[in-house]
Amino acid sequence: MNLRHLEIFRLVAEAGGIRAAARNAALTQPAMTYAIRELERSIGAPVLVRSARGIVPTEIGQVLLRRAAVLFDEIRRTESEIAQLRDGGGHLRAAFSSLAAARLLPRALLAFRARCPGVSLELVEITSAEATGLRAGHDLAVLSDLEGAAVQDGLTSEVLLQAPLAAIARAGHPMARVRTIERLQDALWAVPSYGVRALGQAGLAAPRNIVVCQSVQFGLSLVRNADALTLAAASLADDPVASRGLVRLPLVAPLPRVQVSVCLPAGSGPTPAAQAFVECLRDAAAGQRDRLPAKPASRQKGRTVK
Repeated sequence: MNLRHLEIFRLVAEAGGIRAAARNAALTQPAMTYAIRELERSIGAPVLVRSARGIVPTEIGQVLLRRAAVLFDEIRRTESEIAQLRDGGGHLRAAFSSLAAARLLPRALLAFRARCPGVSLELVEITSAEATGLRAGHDLAVLSDLEGAAVQDGLTSEVLLQAPLAAIARAGHPMARVRTIERLQDALWAVPSYGVRALGQAGLAAPRNIVVCQSVQFGLSLVRNADALTLAAASLADDPVASRGLVRLPLVAPLPRVQVSVCLPAGSGPTPAAQAFVECLRDAAAGQRDRLPAKPASRQKGRTVK
């Protein structure tokens, strides 16, 4: 298969039509059509078909599209790794959950910039449920989830931090002194994706009024202005700036613990820049553990970043 034909196929599939893809790629429609026909000839099967939604991949085309994304991402990583080794340049894409960014990113970023000043860095916010975004071009992801959460296939994972969760309310909330989770059944909850499972494990299996929001700042805004409750790392309550106007509910039964892990694509190994960033994250996590009431971080057997 020709890489150029694969790239044109991907452009057409993403645009939903040859005309739009040709416009985006600054190519003629006949050139795009020829490339698709040559690709289909090399495969021996159609890869695109017309539908009510425009031009869409066939079943074989869907497989090809998924594999092509992995292929082009690996090419990008190869080019970046060569640039990093050649002259200290290249590019690194890192995805962070909101909690991970708040706890680890500032210190890790400063250390990384000192070690790799020539590497351009792209940071995006991601949720645990979107960890497959690594297969869409991210070199690494730093995710928060419940302790012991399973690692997705195709990824390696290393736990950096663990901490107990706490239920958080605004100061003066009518439920701010509640001591049992069962009494919070009717409360408005604004929680991250793992918060639904955390509440279930704590004994609140079906809260009647729950909103899933991935951003810590978004959730805290609802806590402060909409009388919502949220779940956050207990260390938030000890942060005088982040916890201003907030209180931790004195629940008798402990809530589950949350962990922050760094995930990398399995197989090809990290680029030098990605490895350097992981080491900076480890150092930042070590500084956090000095202040968190957390158990020693455990690495998942067979999935530890080397």
